[in-house]
Amino acid sequence: MKRIKLFLITILTITVFISCATTGGSKPSSGSPAGKAAADSGPVLSASPVYYASGSGSSQSSAFNDAKMNAVKKAASDALGIASAAANRDKLESRIYIPSTANAYVYNETMEILDRGDNNGNITASIGIRINLEALSNVLRANEIYGNIILPQGGDVLLSDMERPSFAPEPVVTVEKADEKKPVEESAGSGSSAEVTPEEKALIDEIIGNLTFMVYYDEESGTDPFLAKTAVGMANRYLSDNGLEYVDLGQIERIKKDQAAAYEDETGQAVSIIQWIAGKLNADIYIEIVIDANSNTKNNRYYGSASVSLKNFDASTAAGRGSSYYQTVPPAMSTVSEADALNNAVASATFNAIKKAVEQARSYTQKELTQGIKYDLVIQNTFDSRLMRDFMKKMERKVKSIKRISTSPEETKYDVRLIGRIEDLEDLVYDVSEGLSGLEGMSLVYQRGNSITFDSGL
Repeated sequence: MKRIKLFLITILTITVFISCATTGGSKPSSGSPAGKAAADSGPVLSASPVYYASGSGSSQSSAFNDAKMNAVKKAASDALGIASAAANRDKLESRIYIPSTANAYVYNETMEILDRGDNNGNITASIGIRINLEALSNVLRANEIYGNIILPQGGDVLLSDMERPSFAPEPVVTVEKADEKKPVEESAGSGSSAEVTPEEKALIDEIIGNLTFMVYYDEESGTDPFLAKTAVGMANRYLSDNGLEYVDLGQIERIKKDQAAAYEDETGQAVSIIQWIAGKLNADIYIEIVIDANSNTKNNRYYGSASVSLKNFDASTAAGRGSSYYQTVPPAMSTVSEADALNNAVASATFNAIKKAVEQARSYTQKELTQGIKYDLVIQNTFDSRLMRDFMKKMERKVKSIKRISTSPEETKYDVRLIGRIEDLEDLVYDVSEGLSGLEGMSLVYQRGNSITFDSGL
């Protein structure tokens, strides 16, 4: 009996030994370091995955918006599943897949331009951009569009990055050879635009800390004026509560009413009246609000839903400075009326969106200031080309960069990048011209936005 037990113990020991020996070549467990490394090699899920798409339009802006929305469509299809996306096609096309609203569902600052072209006025663009799945899923649920990972009860919505197109290689940083010649505009600068001196950083911080905001609503969106003014009032309340400079709604309304003729005379409607008013009132950033709101009544209770999109623009150039979006989920409720519920929903959505809008505006402004703000500098009566060349050489020591775009005896045009305001550029031009014989009579002729024109005095 003892011999049998001994024999069994021996067999068991050999079996365990063989098992331990063979596991060395097996797949690591998920709990081991090797297992974790193997698991990490799979797709990574994210609430802001990268998607790639192409678009076209009559302008570069419309082509980019079309490309963004096509990227959003791909993400929505993956989130809903092919069957649900097909079943809800009409609703998606009419309520969500609108190119002009694409910015509400993407992170604009992440956009990478892969390719673009112009074929007889038909502008095309291919991009990669991160999708805001939280905003997209909120809108899908608000429109009762469900499927796959978009569930009625909510929950996280995560997708993996789309595979990068084969025609778009990974971006690399290149260093040009010193003797390499390129057919570009004549340019010069004080060094790398990323290099910021302590003095420049202090100026950047001062400018960002003293930005003046002007909030108004998009009149062409058809929003109820009462709800629109509720949104503007709530945005201004946030700005006021946080010690930020802003333009009062009453000032905007007065200028619109009293100076409409002056606006047409000065601009010929080449710029929007809101941008023109922002310049008149010395705003740095103007924010345009777009509202989509609806209401219903159930069991003697009133419900209001609102989606609010805030788009930031530079008051001088109308260049985009980021955007934000918020939708009330769940809807706001009132026991008074549907109008009250809508008012509450718009106020709530705006208050939540304005914080991100301000952050975006500051972030974009800081990035631009670090590179230097782009100004158009024009000098009239420049028949002495050597003198103007000396002027450019002296200017390059005082700005981030300067490029000569065109020159003739009548005028010379430059692109200037400077960390500072237009008034600082004006002072620099005077300082430089006073040290050059023949340009002491330099004088300001005209200034609007980021464009400034001088007469050389020659």
